[in-house]
Amino acid sequence: MGQIILISEKQLAKQFLITERQVRTLFKDFKYAPGEYIYRKCVKEYIKQIKSKNGDHNLEDQKLKKAKRETQEFNLKILKDKYYPDDVVRGALSDMLIKFKSQLLSTSRKITIEIEQDENPDIKKIVEKHILKSLEELEKYDPPSNKGDR
Repeated sequence: MGQIILISEKQLAKQFLITERQVRTLFKDFKYAPGEYIYRKCVKEYIKQIKSKNGDHNLEDQKLKKAKRETQEFNLKILKDKYYPDDVVRGALSDMLIKFKSQLLSTSRKITIEIEQDENPDIKKIVEKHILKSLEELEKYDPPSNKGDR
């Protein structure tokens, strides 16, 4: 057990099916003399390298599986009406803003008519009443759903 077995760079390369340059890189810590390496330590190191590469491969598989699972969960949330695609959000916002704009434009006419009809108008209260009414209608806005009942 205390006996050191030496192996040449060329023999290591043949045994592990790698280049001599790779031997020099992988086993530089186990060099005994120029072109000679401690065989047992090189074998252990080579096995450790192979295991770590497989570990990296398994890690990548785990990351891929996690990404797929997260994508499936996100798609499920979309189907359950928790998230909206961009085009639906843009459409809903446009629809809401158009309705609100038309509500505000009609509000100015309503305010004008109410002020003209009253002999002693409280302009502040009239404007406040109509603006609050417009905001309440905006609050009641019901956006479209992902479920297809748009």
